[in-house]
Amino acid sequence: MSFSVVIAQHRAKSILSRAIEHNRVHHAYLFSGPLGVGKEALALEMAKALFCKSEAEKPCNACANCRRIKTFQHPDLVFIFPSSAKNVDEERAILDSVVANPYRRDKPWATPTIGIEKIREIRHITTLKPLEGRRVVIIAQADKMTIPAANSLLKILEEPPDTMHLILTASHVSSMLPTILSRCQEIRLGPLPDNEIEKALIEREKIEPEYAKLYSRISQGSYSRALEWLDESFGKQRERAVEFLRCCLKDAKSQIDLVEHLVRSTDVKTIKDILSLILLWFRDALMLLEHGKAEQYIINFDQLETLDRFISAFDFIDFPAAFMHVENSIQMVERNIQINLILFVLMSKLRAVLQLKGRQL
Repeated sequence: MSFSVVIAQHRAKSILSRAIEHNRVHHAYLFSGPLGVGKEALALEMAKALFCKSEAEKPCNACANCRRIKTFQHPDLVFIFPSSAKNVDEERAILDSVVANPYRRDKPWATPTIGIEKIREIRHITTLKPLEGRRVVIIAQADKMTIPAANSLLKILEEPPDTMHLILTASHVSSMLPTILSRCQEIRLGPLPDNEIEKALIEREKIEPEYAKLYSRISQGSYSRALEWLDESFGKQRERAVEFLRCCLKDAKSQIDLVEHLVRSTDVKTIKDILSLILLWFRDALMLLEHGKAEQYIINFDQLETLDRFISAFDFIDFPAAFMHVENSIQMVERNIQINLILFVLMSKLRAVLQLKGRQL
């Protein structure tokens, strides 16, 4: 099976390989699944396969067409993505990041969208004859289209040109127009197994096996997230998460001071990361209670002793309530609603679900 750039996703690759082999490629695909599991990488590999000149396995990644697709130099490839870019240089920088690693596309804007002007460009292109026989249009994060853009795309899907293949990727399919979904063949990509992420980190990023194992578990099935953790100070963020939990048991002034420091010294993404790590910390604490120090069940396996002390500090932890409070806080932070207040209230709620034995964590 080809599509070697794509990590795992063997079922999806098999479906597409058979479609190409038997010349039964659908005019419109929707690659759906969680963030960071390879949807855009698969879309680009599919584009290579459709243009590949090899008589054997496609894509060959060696012919001129495969090389041109990889570097976005093919005249009949169109790649659309959510952006707030105002000039060609900014968009080219994003494409260069995809060329370097399709799992690592730069996303410098907080709330990018795909506006109707981008879809109008596609509609204009469909009136032109492809230069080399067929055209492939990839719309990354199609769930970020505005309503006018989605309605404009629907007009293309209703009467697709014979020479065009459209590939959409999306993480939140439920937010897309049902009429668009009904006109696409959906191929679902699932979270990546830890061992596949670990292997890719070792082979592609030259990460030491012990760290690759930790990052693969923390990433929760997303290779892109694992790569982000490589760029960020994971150890520091985890220390902040544990300090946040400790502060839940302190006085109100200490809590306010910590919250104000976090909001002042970090951004929204970092705060979401810290809350996500708190969620995983509670998850590991529960696993440790149920399974003991069985490393295969623990994500933060390098922190077993600290987790054990955390559990021992309490008579009782209301885990369902803790999960609910942290998840709700993450959702509210995503909407940028009074982040200071969200974190302070979360501390108060977590204090209520942690029944301390009388000693600090």
